[in-house]
Amino acid sequence: MSNSVNGKWVSSKDGSSAFLKFDEDGTLTGSDGGNRISTTWGPEGSGAVIKPFATTQRAVMGMEPWVGRVHRVEADGDVLTVFDHGGNHLGELAKDTGSNEPDEGR
Repeated sequence: MSNSVNGKWVSSKDGSSAFLKFDEDGTLTGSDGGNRISTTWGPEGSGAVIKPFATTQRAVMGMEPWVGRVHRVEADGDVLTVFDHGGNHLGELAKDTGSNEPDEGR
């Protein structure tokens, strides 16, 4: 499933390893920097709705816990805006431009 959210989106915060990766087959992987996210997603307009998921609740320096509350995202160019179940703006991630870091939580 091709959509404007396809690909890897990363935090621009120094020291953060938070990311969301949307694959064309509908799988979503990610991390808030300390806890892994693994679920599926479906397209919705210029964004996507993320299916419910379970994750660990570790606390790690530099993590961005709002990433683990993702329910819906909207892509606008190189910016992915993240919303929770209530439609509240949680934060933004940037389109990955080719980092070679592994996709894993710390």
